[in-house]
Amino acid sequence: MFPVEILMKGQAEDALTVRMTEMRQWLDHQRFEPSTFRYTFTGSGIVFVVHFTIATEAAAFATEFRGRLLQGPAAA
Repeated sequence: MFPVEILMKGQAEDALTVRMTEMRQWLDHQRFEPSTFRYTFTGSGIVFVVHFTIATEAAAFATEFRGRLLQGPAAA
């Protein structure tokens, strides 16, 4: 798995729907299908963690949404 973390600092809950819609539309346009898509509210904002099975998709998503690739594929 190739997890990508995206932090939306200081965002209100209503921004969540807008950002998720932007991400979903971009993913659909690229024909990328993440394996998991999660978000958490923190004291500093909203953190998204999106897992991809393909490294190039993870890297493109991280670049598009100013995120960061957390690690490479899990060791067997």
